[in-house]
Amino acid sequence: MNLPEKYSNDEMERILQRALSKRSQSGNISRDQLVEVGRELGLTQQELERAIDEELRYGALDEAKEEITEKRRRQWLSHLLWYLGVNAVLLGLNLAQEDGRLTWALWSAFGWGIGVVADAVDTFVPNEKKLTKAARKLLRKRDKYNELGE
Repeated sequence: MNLPEKYSNDEMERILQRALSKRSQSGNISRDQLVEVGRELGLTQQELERAIDEELRYGALDEAKEEITEKRRRQWLSHLLWYLGVNAVLLGLNLAQEDGRLTWALWSAFGWGIGVVADAVDTFVPNEKKLTKAARKLLRKRDKYNELGE
């Protein structure tokens, strides 16, 4: 197989992450090994220390934000499906009762629809401060849970 001679930074990161994740050892790497790999990649000690510090400070927070975002998306989809299902039934009842004219069911679809749209905006265009606050709350909750388990 002919392998390319050069790789982009993104390709390099994905390849290294893939190789490290398939490692048969415990999955942990020592600080010395990390420094050695960084040196081989041309990173200075200062660059590596800064990256380690940022990962320790922000890595868990970023993961918590992603988890919260995914949970909100699943909840929004559930909200949308309930909206569509219930309003389909209401519209059908309305059509059956009013000889094919839509009257009262439109109010339900309209009012609930405003809620679905507002929920979509909050889900897909999140307020960064609120998201960070929720992520910190999740991390504190996990820390308390971990303390109880020890």
